[in-house]
Amino acid sequence: MTRLAHGQERALGDLVSAGTLSRQEADAVREALTDAEPATPMRRRIAEVVGYVGGALLLAGAALVVGNSWESFSHAGRVWLLVGVTVLLIGAAVALRNQVTGVLLALGALTGGLAGSVAFDTHPALAGGVAGLLLAVAGYAAWPAVFALPVAGLAGASTVVGLVDLGGWSPSWIGAGLLVLAVVWAVLVGSEVVRHRATGAGVAAALALIGAQFPEHAFIVYSTTFVVALVCFGCYLADRMPILLIGGVIGVTIAVPEAVWDWTHGAINGALLVLIAGAVLLAAGGIGLRVHRA
Repeated sequence: MTRLAHGQERALGDLVSAGTLSRQEADAVREALTDAEPATPMRRRIAEVVGYVGGALLLAGAALVVGNSWESFSHAGRVWLLVGVTVLLIGAAVALRNQVTGVLLALGALTGGLAGSVAFDTHPALAGGVAGLLLAVAGYAAWPAVFALPVAGLAGASTVVGLVDLGGWSPSWIGAGLLVLAVVWAVLVGSEVVRHRATGAGVAAALALIGAQFPEHAFIVYSTTFVVALVCFGCYLADRMPILLIGGVIGVTIAVPEAVWDWTHGAINGALLVLIAGAVLLAAGGIGLRVHRA
């Protein structure tokens, strides 16, 4: 018996909470829906496995070509080599159009971003980030697959770093830019522009947690990280996506040792700090489990 998707389970839970369905009726609906899901034919499963293996071999071959020939190529040759690998990956994705298509498109966006960063000696992070972001967004629009979202998040972060470098601003602006980018991702997830909501929420949480670490003042760093953790917990209570709970636990685990280190002016040693971090992680994880069960 297959399991329902996260959105379907959430919809059933909302109907039970609203009193439209009883728990017994919701269980009956769930059983009927899961029984109605057709089993994936063995032939299709084999085809998917072969597709993934083929994609992995294609990536490995491209990596070997790039690695073995990199030093012997000129600057223009390196750019065209990465462009060729990108075209090969995207062409294979268009030709196959099966389960491996999303992986190939995401890899194509990644190599396309690398091509952009190599092509421009000045501000490579900005050029590579913009190129990778455009390819990842286009690939997701053409073939929505979860693999494009982390690539898009990475490319967006690279674009923020490049813009701050272009403006000659302090690293604190990188943190601010990543926090703004995390808010944009949260809006896209909330409006369901991003179909894979859990992965999109994970990207937003990761960007926010990383961005919180960039300010130059320690107090702002751990305070912002703690606020991000609280936002993750609050969003989890509203939406029940486990990735948000994980983000909150990670945020608390990072923020508390940083605060202790700042309050004691670095007087405690590394071993004690690790011990504190472990205790905080256990406590936050235990609280998170209790909230999840509730």
